[in-house]
Amino acid sequence: MTTVPDAARQEALLRLARQRKRTAAATGRATSTASPAAGPAPLSHAQHRMWLMDRLGQGGALYNVPFATRVRGPLDLDALAEAVTGLVRRHEVLRTRYAHDDGEPYQEVMTAGPVPVRVVDATGGGDGELSVEAARPFDLGAGPLPRVLCVRHAPEDHTVLLTFHHIAVDGGSLDVITRELDARYRSAVEGRDGQGPGGETDAGAPQYADFARRERAEGAATLDTGLAYWAERLAGARPVPLPRVAAPAGSRGEGHVLTTPLTAQTLEGLRAVGRDHRSTLFTVVLAGAFATLLETTGGEDLVIGCASSHRDRAGWRDLVGLCVNTLAIRTDLSGARDFGELLSRVRDDLLEAQGHRHVPFDLVTGRLGAAARDGDGNPLVGVTADVLPKPSGLRLAGTECEPVDIDLGTAKFGLGFYVAEATDRTGPRALVQYDRGRLDEATAQGLLDAFAALLTDVASDPGRPLSRGTADCVDRPVDGLPAAPLGARGEAVTAVFGELLGDDPGPDGDFFFLGGHSLLAVRVAERLRERLRLPLTGLDVLEHRTPRALAALLDERAEQRKRTAAAASGGGARRGPTRAGTVLVTGGTGGVGAFVLRELAARGRPVRALVRPESAHLVAGDGIEVAEGDLADPGSLRDAVAGVDAVIHSACTFTSPEVDVAAMRALLDGWRQGSFVFVSSVDAYGRPPVVDVTEDTPSAEPLTPYGRAKLDCERMLWEAAGTEGRGGATAVRAPLVWGPHPRLRDQLRWGATGALFQAARSGEPVVLPAAGAVPASGDPWSGAPWVHAAALARALVTCAERPAHGMVNAIGGHVGWEEFATELNRLLGSSGGIRPAAATASATLLHRHRYRAEALAEELVERPGEDWRSVIAAMLDR
Repeated sequence: MTTVPDAARQEALLRLARQRKRTAAATGRATSTASPAAGPAPLSHAQHRMWLMDRLGQGGALYNVPFATRVRGPLDLDALAEAVTGLVRRHEVLRTRYAHDDGEPYQEVMTAGPVPVRVVDATGGGDGELSVEAARPFDLGAGPLPRVLCVRHAPEDHTVLLTFHHIAVDGGSLDVITRELDARYRSAVEGRDGQGPGGETDAGAPQYADFARRERAEGAATLDTGLAYWAERLAGARPVPLPRVAAPAGSRGEGHVLTTPLTAQTLEGLRAVGRDHRSTLFTVVLAGAFATLLETTGGEDLVIGCASSHRDRAGWRDLVGLCVNTLAIRTDLSGARDFGELLSRVRDDLLEAQGHRHVPFDLVTGRLGAAARDGDGNPLVGVTADVLPKPSGLRLAGTECEPVDIDLGTAKFGLGFYVAEATDRTGPRALVQYDRGRLDEATAQGLLDAFAALLTDVASDPGRPLSRGTADCVDRPVDGLPAAPLGARGEAVTAVFGELLGDDPGPDGDFFFLGGHSLLAVRVAERLRERLRLPLTGLDVLEHRTPRALAALLDERAEQRKRTAAAASGGGARRGPTRAGTVLVTGGTGGVGAFVLRELAARGRPVRALVRPESAHLVAGDGIEVAEGDLADPGSLRDAVAGVDAVIHSACTFTSPEVDVAAMRALLDGWRQGSFVFVSSVDAYGRPPVVDVTEDTPSAEPLTPYGRAKLDCERMLWEAAGTEGRGGATAVRAPLVWGPHPRLRDQLRWGATGALFQAARSGEPVVLPAAGAVPASGDPWSGAPWVHAAALARALVTCAERPAHGMVNAIGGHVGWEEFATELNRLLGSSGGIRPAAATASATLLHRHRYRAEALAEELVERPGEDWRSVIAAMLDR
């Protein structure tokens, strides 16, 4: 995906990174590195691939690494927090951020600090809380610190979930983490200073930045030799032609797993076949994947990817970090008569590839160029195979620990063939994981059945004859669209191709044939978004590789934007007298921000919408200026706020309080005039000792990290508002926000109410939170405050025009959990019923507080369709 960097380019990168640090220090910004002597480091090739995937728009939960364990027995939460904090302090890669200068990334270590353990009580079986936490995305620019969630099922029954980002860990890292956490937890429980299993000091740990520096310092000549091998080996190879399906059910990256049991005799038979053919069990399974594809697709020249580790080098076995590479195994199956012959070919090809395993795969694909993808943008390595060992989990002294599997519902490959070892609960299994954007379930099930049947056959008869399939498969070259004038957008794409690729591509010039690669795709997308104000990601460029194809995609999205704008304004453009001054709206693509943009457009206000580049397509409408930025990039926030006459700050990470606070500080640094409206939360009240919470009720402990961050931001706003020359400041505390918007739909399904929704959707009993414990209250009611997104938007815009000069509430109403659950069951057609939680339960949703909203009462008056039943129905109607 990239070319081999020379020494001069790497040195220039590090100079830029160091200059950035010096600039930050000179302007009073806090630097984050804990190792000033070492300074910023380049990314390893594997990390660079992760970073590029994030930049291409393939972030989300795809590269999250959840590590969960059911812990039965006395769990010391303080000792667990101490152990995790010590682990993160010792291994710098677990507290590293990934920034960039002009598109060149570097890694920078952040100061070690305490790692909190968030504790929640289970609702239902606790799966909802675990799934939500495991799927929460990381922000690489802010630093993907490990997250620790403890779900309490009973006083001595917990599930502990550690969630990492793949850019910082691999499978080998989890073994190191398990071993060290075991020793540190034991030390903390016994009252000794936490330390690693061998009593090692933090200073003695191998650090991943050193690994990355060493990898980058290897001579270009050595890499060129390996690249020459791979270029020759993969010349003419094509992605595996997967069976053609009429209409895949999901979007790219949405994964699903199908399984079928294997007998213990089958697994032992496969091992015996391997021994007889001087092969490992993995090699036999890999050969089984090749044979399955041969018999289902008929393809005889196939490429399957597998993972290879760099931990064979001295000193790196105890390293925490991403030490894996992808090997593309290409095998010629023509003329192979039986499985034994095929296995011998696969074994030889695998051994040869392992001799060149240290050549980074992103450099291989960069050398291959256009040949690394097919006409639909599918990568050369779109199929993988592996043997899955018994799942691992934490080992904590004095407890019984059992690993817990969490399915993120994602797929890194179009298709994967796996054999899983037996566990304490299941026997051996064959699995197929598939991307719902490429295969449907029936096709995937057919592949699984064929794979399992073949493995069963060859376990007893390695001489099993092979057949050749004739399935209708997808494998086409890049198609030129019918010749037609390109139009203005096509000309813009052609111009950007010429600027960045150095040549006139013509309407059908292929991005890869012109020398393009992943990082250039990101830059093409950025430049086109800036010029055309239309949605585009780097992945779009890789999948629509010519100016003509990209222009057609952009035309389609422009039409979609028009339709969205028309729908938002009631079917026609509503124009009013334009008021002087522009309003900055942060989080313009979010559930709240989108409704604010509609309300401002309806009032004829010019708007500047701050959005992340990959989400720009969600912003539509006349009079909206798009400002690309990110909460983790203070510079972009200061630029966005410059010159505006009002600010409505609705953006929030929800998961990284320190990023939210830093973002607020940056916005306030740039705020010079007009009003400032901050979207706060009722979580900032904490748990007051009264049921009826008014706008002058003081905050009370305990506060969640999210609530505390909102309170800190409010205090910063009051301090900034006192500065001479600035306008009025308002903090609007909002509850649950409901409305027909994708982000709000996701929050209903996976956020605070996620456990209730998931139970109703699956037909299981909905377990209601117990009534809250508010002193002096005998009220048995338990529920939540809520507000319709449109009503909240009206309130926020009113505060921008007529500041409240203080803190106000925005409450649409209160709904009890029982009536909420009853309505969910009705709308989803669930017969699971409702049951109360245990008397001792204390769920996240447990409270009885009711909130008053007096200052904004007029703006919050319910309009047709804004009652809670109507909005929930609208959110479920997809």
